[in-house]
Amino acid sequence: MAGGRVRRTGAQPSLRHMINQAHPQGKGESVSRIRILNPMVAAKIAAGEVIIRPAAAVKELVENALDAFARTITVVVEEGGRRLIRVVDDGFGMTPEEVPLSLKRHATSKLAAEADLLDITTLGFRGEALPSIAAVSRLTLISCPPGAQGGYRVEARAGEILSASPWAAPPGTQVEVAELFFNTPARQKFLKSQEAEQAQILGSLRHLALGYPQVHFTLSTPTRTLLAAPAATSLLERVAAVFTPELAAHMLPLSFSQGAWQVTGLTTEPDFTLASSRFQVFLVNGRVVADRILGAVLREVYAGLLPRGRHPGAVVNLSVPPEAVDVNVHPAKTEIRFHQPGKVYPLLLTALRQGLGPLYGESPRYRVTWQPDPPPRAAESQAGELFPRGATAPGPAGFPPAASFTGSTLAPGPVSHPGPRGFRFQDLTVFGTLAQTYILAQGPDGLILIDQHAAHERVLYEALKSRGPAGAAQTLLFPRVVEVTPPQADWVKEHLDLLAQAGLTLEPFGGASFMLIAVPAALAHADLEAVVAEAVEALAPSKSFTNPQEVREAALQIMACRGAVKAGEVLAPEAIHSLLAQLDEIPVSSHCPHGRPLWRLMSYQDIRQSFRR
Repeated sequence: MAGGRVRRTGAQPSLRHMINQAHPQGKGESVSRIRILNPMVAAKIAAGEVIIRPAAAVKELVENALDAFARTITVVVEEGGRRLIRVVDDGFGMTPEEVPLSLKRHATSKLAAEADLLDITTLGFRGEALPSIAAVSRLTLISCPPGAQGGYRVEARAGEILSASPWAAPPGTQVEVAELFFNTPARQKFLKSQEAEQAQILGSLRHLALGYPQVHFTLSTPTRTLLAAPAATSLLERVAAVFTPELAAHMLPLSFSQGAWQVTGLTTEPDFTLASSRFQVFLVNGRVVADRILGAVLREVYAGLLPRGRHPGAVVNLSVPPEAVDVNVHPAKTEIRFHQPGKVYPLLLTALRQGLGPLYGESPRYRVTWQPDPPPRAAESQAGELFPRGATAPGPAGFPPAASFTGSTLAPGPVSHPGPRGFRFQDLTVFGTLAQTYILAQGPDGLILIDQHAAHERVLYEALKSRGPAGAAQTLLFPRVVEVTPPQADWVKEHLDLLAQAGLTLEPFGGASFMLIAVPAALAHADLEAVVAEAVEALAPSKSFTNPQEVREAALQIMACRGAVKAGEVLAPEAIHSLLAQLDEIPVSSHCPHGRPLWRLMSYQDIRQSFRR
């Protein structure tokens, strides 16, 4: 440093040099200058926030029709909505003065003052839908209010009105959107195929139809009808029209209220599962929304009732005071924010649990199909016996004696009263087993078959879950050494605390070896090395098990499965009765932790029909 100056090497350009390079002088106006955007560019940007694809345009136009109290809405699309979208409704139309005004940005009939933002009861309110659609299409709007002699027609291109004149039209509004995104090739470039865009439109309209079953919806193309949903008298009828009658046949009603907060809708029986979650629709005050809280409640209620990778179907409508929810979060109005999110979770949880019943769902009745041809005799010899000779003795090795069955698996609890199934397991008349796998019992409605492994697995799972981290494990008198692979060893070391919370206490023993110190008492007769190996094998390679609660849940399921009596094992009558009594004491007795049903009913009526009596 000399004379207060800093020496720079040639490899370090000065700040002034870098600025000059970035903003060269004499080559037009500098890009660093702040300017007002061209109104046309600004309109396209705003339109891109609201109208991201043809389905968004259909959604906005149909929501406007619903806000206008339409009772019949007809939608016609061509080429997945790119070439044409036509929405016709019979709602309250607009006057000749209002029709051209509706294409102006921020023009709306749904807000008058700032205070109205806290009391929004309509689906649309921003005043952006029509001008946004018009900015990126060739739009024709015809509207006629009730009682008027005629309507009014406006034609616009890229947001500019080309013509406006009186027009003969029935009461209601017709909007025709042609050549969507013709002036925004960047947006058009990212559209999917015609079939994919058409599927998005169908999905959007299905959801709106479920929110408004009293409205007649139709969606069609020039060649076929995609959706025909006449005005329905019930939500169940609308589900059958919008989705499938099969789905509607397996849905249970929901109805629960707490003051001004109310939950209504439908949800599927636990035995009816779906391959995806696309049949789950959540509405808040009639508005279709995507909210993580609502989806999380549904997953929690069905946890342990469905096989992994399967999903329930549901249509849930949450009605809350308008001031309790903020719908002004997203330009497309698909996201919301609750002012009291802590109140939403227990409300919806209670509604779903009540809808599924005290036992989280009744196992569906077993249907007997009439077989005109008798089965071959060879099949008869493979059927299981009733109580084998000597079955009065305790069960086989590895299964706890009948006297210790209750005490070793489930903490004392209140005995439940008959649930929606109409009986208590301990009141059934047990008269045998089938193939040493299914317990056969007589109930008030017919023959009941109980999967002994699934039943014991559920009992163990509830016992392990209810005891929690503090009482889940019992120290082994002789610790066991468990070997895993090197990649699995890294995962085990990172999740030792979580495994301990589930009841498996492990300590590093060098390399890929671990010392098993403690296990749940219910696993005293199980193959402990196999339990640990299976748990690690299932959990370590799966990227989906990143949440601590998911790790613990999966570990509990594996331990319950390993510790439960297996199919083919002979149970003493005392052990069977003890198991059935415990099924009455647990909160869920319809399915095993993996979601498989643990009992079935063959009703007297079905049996009589099978024998043509």
